[in-house]
Amino acid sequence: MEKFVVITYLFDFYQDLLTEKQSNLLREYYFEDLSLGEMAEQHGISRQSAFDTIKKAEQKLLDYEEKLHLFSKYQSNEETLLKIKKYCEEMRKSLEGENANSVNEVITLVDGLINKM
Repeated sequence: MEKFVVITYLFDFYQDLLTEKQSNLLREYYFEDLSLGEMAEQHGISRQSAFDTIKKAEQKLLDYEEKLHLFSKYQSNEETLLKIKKYCEEMRKSLEGENANSVNEVITLVDGLINKM
């Protein structure tokens, strides 16, 4: 997966574990597309300091994921739920009446779980 995508996902999972400065600079860099110069000016720091803070924060996110695996578990759970939904949708095609309604209920529950993720 592209680094940009990975860091933005990891940020969603672990941003509360970063310092306020790290969180703010990562948000501005990745989500607001500010340059290092713009961030440095806004925060009254050097471009090098902004760069170093971003790199340290990125590494922290990667370290947290290596230890906690929240993002990889999320991906695995989402993949499993999508497979269950696909299987149920295929099964529903061959069923009628109350059995089909039961499968519809399972699909609805799976959709609810996917949406909560």
